[in-house]
This record gives sequence, structure tokens and C-alpha cells, in this order.
Amino acid sequence: MKKDYAKTADTLIAALGGKDNITRLFHCMTRLRFYVKDRSKINEKEILKLSEISGVNWHEDQFQVIAGNEVNAVYKALEDKGVPTDDAPAANSDSSKSVVSKVIDAITGCMTPMIPALTAAGMIKVVLTLLTTFHLVSETSSTYQVISFIGDVTFYFMPFLIAANAAKVFRVNQSLALFIAGVYLSPTFVTMVAGDAAITLFGLPITKATYSYSVIPVILMVWITHYIEILVDKITPKMVKLILNPTLVILISAPIALIVVGPIGTIIGNGLAVAINFLSVKLGFIIVGILAATFPFIVMTGMHHALTPIGLNAIATGGADTLIFVSQVCSNLAQSGASLAVAVRSKDSNMKQLASAAGVSALMGITEPALYGVTLKLKRPVVAASIAAGIGGIVGGLLQVSLYIAQNCIMAIPAFIGEKGLSNLIYGIIMIAVSFGAAFVLTLIFGFEDVKAETEDEVQNTDTEKQPAQQNAPLVDKIELCAPVAGTVKALSDVPDKTFADKVLGDGAAIVPSEGKVYAPADGTVANIMESKHGIMFVTESGAEILIHIGLDTVNLNGKYFKSHVSDGDKVKKGKLLVEFDMDAIKKEGYDLITPVVVTNISDYIKAVCMEKEDAAVNAGDKFLTIV
Repeated sequence: MKKDYAKTADTLIAALGGKDNITRLFHCMTRLRFYVKDRSKINEKEILKLSEISGVNWHEDQFQVIAGNEVNAVYKALEDKGVPTDDAPAANSDSSKSVVSKVIDAITGCMTPMIPALTAAGMIKVVLTLLTTFHLVSETSSTYQVISFIGDVTFYFMPFLIAANAAKVFRVNQSLALFIAGVYLSPTFVTMVAGDAAITLFGLPITKATYSYSVIPVILMVWITHYIEILVDKITPKMVKLILNPTLVILISAPIALIVVGPIGTIIGNGLAVAINFLSVKLGFIIVGILAATFPFIVMTGMHHALTPIGLNAIATGGADTLIFVSQVCSNLAQSGASLAVAVRSKDSNMKQLASAAGVSALMGITEPALYGVTLKLKRPVVAASIAAGIGGIVGGLLQVSLYIAQNCIMAIPAFIGEKGLSNLIYGIIMIAVSFGAAFVLTLIFGFEDVKAETEDEVQNTDTEKQPAQQNAPLVDKIELCAPVAGTVKALSDVPDKTFADKVLGDGAAIVPSEGKVYAPADGTVANIMESKHGIMFVTESGAEILIHIGLDTVNLNGKYFKSHVSDGDKVKKGKLLVEFDMDAIKKEGYDLITPVVVTNISDYIKAVCMEKEDAAVNAGDKFLTIV
């Protein structure tokens, strides 16, 4: 049956707080990456109910939705719905991010869209290797030459691909960014580099360097071109901007690219290659093992894309990689082994299906479904996979396994064939077998809690009334909440915000406040006070998660007119003053002060019942909601 991705997109948009709450969307091979205005509007549980989604993850201000192999289809459906995509500038300022975070985000943005091209090029090289290994094609034949140059295109013209992506990341005119890449790869310049004569520009020396296969020089140059464009735009008259701006940008950028940035980027790239070679040769079994073991957690931060240029640079300059992609192979195969072990052992049909599909996906190098949907969710399997990857990495390091093509999955087997001959292929297969096998066995040994199966057992026990003592406590015990604010009671369906009215975030009720004070509705913990102070996530001692949202769209006030009396993590008693707000000032700004009080983990219970009639007056501290 054909999947209705349009319906999936509608559900996602609603669970993300509506289209107006989404400021930017882009994607990699497995993740939809959202920037939103108000985190409190996101209903992660509703998103996780979608069959196409295997997990969610926050990376600083970026909300990542793991869609695995269906990411392109879901992304297209969201784009068709009018969600702002990666070509639109983000509305949120990134000024709060650290320099390291910005660098990682920039490299990720430049490298991630290249993955399909890199995969295709790598696989073409694998095919070529197999053809020559089995003597189906001669290395001197034109067939070999044609297939070879097709496989080389992505790597040789890598500066062009990077420039196209970097132009989006750094907000540079894409044609000018490609122009700069062309300066590095011009056939005339390549010929001059190969010659004996020195190259100068008005007496300034140009370093003889080859920039095909390079990564760092073009990223640096496009970044610098962004500031050159700004400068040129300021100094050129409006009447001649159309002609003068691009001309000046190139006349300034090209010399800088050839004289300064190119040599610096080459030095950095060569330095990284030397460093990687040193670590791989001298400390290989330690470094590869550590990196392989920590790769799942690196993937969680999105930083794994920042390592791709280092691995590619090692292959481009040294002909082989002994650290980055080797570690990834160990980690990815371990995730596959752990997921397939879960599929074998799990008693839940849904988990069996998910784990089986995720295991195969990880086998092919896409680990996010396995990581977020299976191993991390079940906890112990991710530990087993990490240990197994470390063991496999140590084996690979001790045997000094090399990869001659950028691969990170089971298809790396042909990529082990290279200068080291058949021994490297055998060692690589051993490394893969150890990583996969150790993860499979350790997952079976460590075990895991089959949560869904246990929940089904509990429901069955409840229905048959054979084991009432083992029933889920929240289904038996009532949890009573007091009104957190004085005012007039309203049904949640009356809130003029579809997310609350449709109970996307959970069940509850609302209050139109008559006093600008919010109190603790029960004994519990302040899990989170939003930076804008308009939203409070409160967890009762019995485990109910309560969202108190003061007004609608009041996040736009950025904390103005709000004063917090507690901090994240504070344990408080019922009736403790949490937040004060200036009702009159907020109303004058044009905001609706209706305050939804929502049980966000309502799926753990049956329902939330309001104890007061609609439009009735309630005082702070009065009995308000009963959760059963």
C-alpha cells in the first residue's frame, strides 16, 4: 500500500507547533533538521507515533527527526506544504552558539549534501575493483579508463560540489562561489602548476598546489567571499551594482584564493593527513578503538559529518584512510549486529520489524534508525554496540586495516583491496566480523527490557483481573492537581491555538488568569523554565508531566514582563510561587493571556478530568485537574 506522505507531513507540522512555529527545515540522508520558534510547542510523542519516524533528537537549537530511508519523501511532502526549506534564511539568530558549534554546523552543511555523490563515486570504484580483480576488464582497456574517470569525477571536482553547498551555508551567490572553485581547477592553472616556471601575480608569488580532491581551501574561500560581497555591496553605487559587484568580488577573491587561502588550506589539509597518519601508525589500535566506540555518540551530536573531510583528505593525499572511515565501519556494523540481535530476542512484533529494518539499514551505513529507534531506546544494546565497535576498532588498528575508498558499511569489503594486497582485505573482513559478531552476542548477553511487551502484559493482567497488584500504578491511583493560577476555567478546545485545542501536546484544561502569579500545582520538580519565562514544565512526585503555558505566542516577548522565582531542577511544594507576569502590560502588547495547563505524558494514563465547570471561577490552589 502506497504511503500517504502528505498526511505524515500534516501530522509533523501539527506536532511541531504549526507551520508558523517552523523557521527553517533542511535534511541529510536520514534526518529532517528543524529550527523552531518555541520548543514547548513540540509534541515528541506524537511525532514518534508515525511509522516513518524512528527517533528524535535535539542538537542545541536544532530539532532532528530521524526518518531513515524515507527522509526525502517526507521532506518533499513538507516542502509541498509550504514549510521553509534550507534555501530560506533562518529567522532565529545563531549568535548564542559557540564558535565550535558554528564551525561544525558549517562543515556539516557543506558536506552532508555531497554524501549521495560520494556514495555513487565510491560504489563505481568498487565495481571497477571487482571487474579488474576477477579479470573481467583489463586496466589498459578504454572500458576501464571510462569507468575510472566516471568514478573520479566527484573526487576530482569536489571543490565545485563543496562550493555549491558552501554558497548556501555562507549566503554567497552560488555562481560566484562556483567561479572561485573554477579558479582552483582551471586547466590553464593546472598546466602552470605542472610546469617549471614560477607563477606570480603582479610580482606576488602563487604557490604551486593541486586543488582537485581538496576540501578545506574552497570552504575557507567561500566563507571569506561572503564578507567580500558585503564589503563590495557597501562601496558600489546603486546604478552600477549589477555590473560592478560581481566583477569586484571575483577580482578581490581570486587573488586571495590563489595567493593566501589556497596555500593555507593545503597546509592545513596536509597537516591533518600527517596527523592522521601518525595517530593511525603509532597509536592505531588505541585511536581506532576509541573513535569506533564513541562514534554512536558523535552521531548523536551531528559531528560525524565534520570528520568526513578529514577522512577524504587522508584518501586524497595518502591514498588510504586508516582511522575515520575504518572507525565508522566498525561502529556501523556494530549497530547492525545489536539491532538484529534485538530483532531475534524481542517478543514485540513492532520492535522485531523495526529492529530488522534498522539492522539492514545500518549494515548499509545508515545507522540513525538503529541508533535512535532501537539501541539507544533500549539502552543496554547501545552499550553493547559501543563496546563491540571498540573491540573491532582495536582489531582493525592492530592489523592496520586501510580503506582505499570512502565507505562506511558492509560495502567497504571491496574497498579494502589496494596497495596492501589480499592481506588487507582479509584483515578488513575479520574487523567487520568482530564488530558485527561481538555486538550481536553482547546484546544477547546484556539483554534489554522489552518495554512494549511488558506493557501489553500489564494490560492483559488488568483485563483478566488475575494480577491486580502488577497493574500500572497511574491507571489505579488518581493524581490531583491544584489550579496554578487564579481565573476563569476554559475547556482546552476553547484555546485559540490548534496545537492546544486539538490536544496535540496532551490533555488538560485552560484558565483565563485574573492574577499575574503562577504557583506549583502539586509537590514536584520544576523540570524546565523557558528562557522567555512564559512556559513551565513541571513534574509531579507521581510522575505526571505538566506544561503551564502562560498566554499564546508570548514567547515573542523574550521574557519581557515575566519574572521567575525558581530555576530548572528546583524541588518545590504545592503552592510555591513559580512565575509572576504583568497582565496589563502583556495585554497592551496584544497577546491573549489564556493559560493552558496540559498533561504532556497523558499516554501514561487514561485521561485528565477538569474538576471545575467551564467558565467557573477558580482560585490558585483549588482542586483543578484529576488524572486517572
